[in-house]
Amino acid sequence: MGPRSVPARSESMKVIRDNIHGDIEFNPREMKLLQTAEFERLHGCRQLGLSHLIYPGAKHSRFEHVLGVMHVATRIAKRMKKQGQFFQKESGGDELMQILRFAALLHDMGHVPFGHTLEDEMPVISKHDDPSDGNVQGETSGDKTPLPKPQSRMNIAVSNALKASGNQKFIKPVLEVLKAIDASKDDDKVDNLVRGGEIKAEYLVLADIIGNTICADLLDYIRRDHAMAGIQGRYDSRIFRYFGVGNYNGYQRAVIQLVKTGRFRNDALADLLDILKLRFNLSDKVLFHPKKCAADAMLIRAVGEAGLTAEDLMRHSDDGLLDHLRDRPLIRMIRQWKLFKPVFVCGLVQINTYGQVHKKTELIEKLHKDVSLRQEIESRIQSELGFPAGRSSVLIFCPRPKMTLKPVRALVQWKDGTVWRLNDIGEDDDRLTHNQVALLEDIYSQLWKLYLFVDPDLRSHAETLQRKFCSILKERIGLSATCDLAFQNYLEDCSDVKLQ
Repeated sequence: MGPRSVPARSESMKVIRDNIHGDIEFNPREMKLLQTAEFERLHGCRQLGLSHLIYPGAKHSRFEHVLGVMHVATRIAKRMKKQGQFFQKESGGDELMQILRFAALLHDMGHVPFGHTLEDEMPVISKHDDPSDGNVQGETSGDKTPLPKPQSRMNIAVSNALKASGNQKFIKPVLEVLKAIDASKDDDKVDNLVRGGEIKAEYLVLADIIGNTICADLLDYIRRDHAMAGIQGRYDSRIFRYFGVGNYNGYQRAVIQLVKTGRFRNDALADLLDILKLRFNLSDKVLFHPKKCAADAMLIRAVGEAGLTAEDLMRHSDDGLLDHLRDRPLIRMIRQWKLFKPVFVCGLVQINTYGQVHKKTELIEKLHKDVSLRQEIESRIQSELGFPAGRSSVLIFCPRPKMTLKPVRALVQWKDGTVWRLNDIGEDDDRLTHNQVALLEDIYSQLWKLYLFVDPDLRSHAETLQRKFCSILKERIGLSATCDLAFQNYLEDCSDVKLQ
């Protein structure tokens, strides 16, 4: 089952006041974890990166977020326990609850400064939740259980924090839960890991609670990020009443129960879809705000030019990294709120590949991953237009083509009592549900944008920059891009831009 030494109910609980969820209780084991230097590092990692340049209040940290995730995860778990579906005392429920709470607290430990900005858009830096596999030769925990091999940033950070707090017995189960979260996007991978003995089947429920589509992670950051950015965005707390446990592909999994006493609950489906719409709202208004994308492009270039590795980055907080790079022109501009300006923007529908539709994603992925290709195009634009040499004046921002395609994969108990992936519900099964889910997936794809940003002092050359960028993009990679018409109209109204 895992570690047997679990805090007794009689142990005194400490309370931390959270501005989103109110009072959150922690047992002594958890307080020791919170007080470690490894965990305290999260205070210096902002949840929304450079979003505070647009929304000044959005300076909250991953420390606050993970406390909230633990609180929400516990609330979901208690609902399941009340239903008699999971976390029952006689079947090791107290131990599973402690593993769940530790995993929730530690699920973001592998983030470098500015988290997803650098991890998602710099291919040389692995994801924060990239798990390890295998075991350290001969190294065991106190109960002789082999410890997972700390190869990844996540494993190293989690292992060190649990050891420093005297909770080393929980390293193996917590890392298994985190590995299950990482694998949850691929059902076949999950099955292989369980069958191969790398993840205990019972940990899948814990992973779903913390990090599946509708999960504690989402339910915390949806409220917290909206609130700190000053944007309205709340969901109905009834969503917690819909959580349960069901069988999917032969394993117990956390599900949203859309059926009650044999009756389909349209209200539950509506609440679920509302949450996914709130996630889109946050992405559209905050995460992919054009000014944030400009700041991200500047930061990515500065970090790349400095040659910093993930190991180097883990030594810094967000502000510490900016201070470390303070002499670089792009970082000076960020700190002065002097951001690059967009002169070209287009979405997926404004890019074509001359009849080779299947190649669009492949070619965009190449532009995203190939840093040298982007820099070559940027350098050609600068040199052919006679811009000053020796500094970055033009930056391409090309996110992953699948960055917005977080599938609507929530596990739901469907009308016949079986468990489905929400996005697997076909038109023949329920046309209305299918169409609503399809609409959500479609609007998410519209978040993707290809940008060309330029030093604000050079934005008057917007038309020339557009022509040159499109020409080189077509010649060099075979992508034909057309500037978004609404953006083009916006440029025509800008006093500092010359367009014919």
